[in-house]
Amino acid sequence: MPAEPPGTSGATSSGATASGGTAASPTAGQPRRLAQTALRSVPWEVGVAKPDPAIVVDGVTRTFGGLTAVSVDHLEVQRGGITGLIGPNGAGKTTLFNLLTGFDQPDTGTWSFDGKPLDKLTPHQVARLGVVRTFQLTKALSRLTVLQNMLLGAQGQAGESFFRALIPGTWRGQEKANTEKALDLLRRFKLDAKKDDFAGTLSGGQRKLLEMARALMSDPQVVMLDEPMAGVNPALTQSLLGHVKDLREQGMTVIFVEHDMDVVRDISDWVVVMAAGRIIAEGPRSRSARTRRSSTPTSAPTTTRRSPSRRRTASSPRRSRPSPAKRAPMERSWAPRTSRRARIDERRRHRFPTGGASMSDPLFEVDESGEDVTRADEAGTGATLSPAEKAATREEHLKLAEGALVRADDLVAGYLPGVNILRGCDFYLQDGELVGIIGPNGAGKSTLLKALFGLIPIRSGTVSLRGEDITSAPAHRLVQLGVGYVPQNNNVFPSLTIEENMQMGVYLRSKTFQDRFDYVVELFPLLGERRRAKAGTLSGGERQMVAMGRALMMDPSVLLLDEPSAGLSPAYQDEVFIRCRRINATGVSIIMVEQNARRCLQICDRGYVLDQGRNAYTDTGQSLMNDPKVIELYLGTLAKAQ
Repeated sequence: MPAEPPGTSGATSSGATASGGTAASPTAGQPRRLAQTALRSVPWEVGVAKPDPAIVVDGVTRTFGGLTAVSVDHLEVQRGGITGLIGPNGAGKTTLFNLLTGFDQPDTGTWSFDGKPLDKLTPHQVARLGVVRTFQLTKALSRLTVLQNMLLGAQGQAGESFFRALIPGTWRGQEKANTEKALDLLRRFKLDAKKDDFAGTLSGGQRKLLEMARALMSDPQVVMLDEPMAGVNPALTQSLLGHVKDLREQGMTVIFVEHDMDVVRDISDWVVVMAAGRIIAEGPRSRSARTRRSSTPTSAPTTTRRSPSRRRTASSPRRSRPSPAKRAPMERSWAPRTSRRARIDERRRHRFPTGGASMSDPLFEVDESGEDVTRADEAGTGATLSPAEKAATREEHLKLAEGALVRADDLVAGYLPGVNILRGCDFYLQDGELVGIIGPNGAGKSTLLKALFGLIPIRSGTVSLRGEDITSAPAHRLVQLGVGYVPQNNNVFPSLTIEENMQMGVYLRSKTFQDRFDYVVELFPLLGERRRAKAGTLSGGERQMVAMGRALMMDPSVLLLDEPSAGLSPAYQDEVFIRCRRINATGVSIIMVEQNARRCLQICDRGYVLDQGRNAYTDTGQSLMNDPKVIELYLGTLAKAQ
């Protein structure tokens, strides 16, 4: 007999047969084979009809002023499969998601789910029909606990009725079942230990996991994931990929936006490519990879070319720079890159003498109880680090921190009273260095940057800049001292234009605006091309460029970057890391928190691995990237293969 097409009994989310009985669980991989079989004979054409579409889009357009964000003539999404939506930043992917789920209204067009029109429905009505989504910028309710956030996702709760709420017997059983379901999902997504924590205390990656888990509380038929892997550490990405595949195995239709092509190739059955608001290609993942390569010049960022006589080098001064007397609080060395590299290499030789112990051994690794500390020796056996050894290791680290540009000693900090995220963290940054900070979600990486920048209270420990104690200094004072900060989220003024955002960055030195703006546009040409566009109309990746540009407007000597590549397309990710290195080459010292750990370690001079708010490992970037234990615990199997 021919294979049963997707969308019939074997592919429904309920698992019910046509006769009303309960169907047996499909064998592993059967839904994927059904989806791939159904799509095998589908032509590789834009707007092609699918054998069993779950969602159909016709003539949808959306403009913002003179900018066409979405213009989709026809699109069908196959039921029971995983459809990847890819394209460069600003292609209209998130805007299309917003339209399909009722969060935005189109200028023209219609779309439907299972033949039911969705274009006139509100977001909650769309969700009740079985179409749910997650967001590129997470929407967790920060003042509710993780478990309470999960319970909000359940549908048809009897206790939401005013009169039934007065009779506990009518809803207690359902409440108990919902709680058990929520706890089971939290265990699957490794968030069960955080169930009683406020959602506002979670890291960016943990909020992504919470959103996906909460979406599953409503037993959806279609799940739309907007960059689910952004901000998630590589080791956890492997687990998250498994969760997305499980959705297909349970009969759900999955549509996801993603920039990581390794992820797209791994899980997609069908790929849709967008650019400038239009769909330019459709096909299976192998075909989309070839299309992506052929369209790279279109999607890759352009770089402004200068004539050789005008091109600035690392050793040449920037034009119209203020005199040293006026820049005393922010003065720094402008030595050529070769001199800076020589200084860093000299420090490395001091730190890692030939035949000495590698600092990829744990620094002050502590288990959850704070008792025993274990590390792996060269033979691969476990060795307990005695208190004396711990003290000696930390003393050596503190000795190297003497005279550092930025130094933090024994930091304890957190967001809520009695809840410490950092638990005795040590850190230093030498003049001219680029230091990367990696680790699992919730390790305290972003919290460390906020503590250094004065955005959260430090309960104990000290922070110094050029030897001056800045532990209690407010953020605006640190900006005056030459410290720039790019946050992970909420990093632009959405109601202001790009140019106005840049003006806010140089507010304290408005006379230098044009010089600094020219410098920023050289790094990010898109900002010059769209300088009149409102920041709120930009994609997530484009907003990240605005945030980085604004931080550079004050010509900082120290730059704190919290996940600068988050939300960027692969081409722009490479550009951002290249730009970070070039900025660093001009003398700007950089502290970078990054979930793209492999790429971060490739460009940084030194790296720190944080775990549970403490230092776990430190070494040169290359040494950490090649350390087997660091790969296993923090970089994931994908990094190991690469």
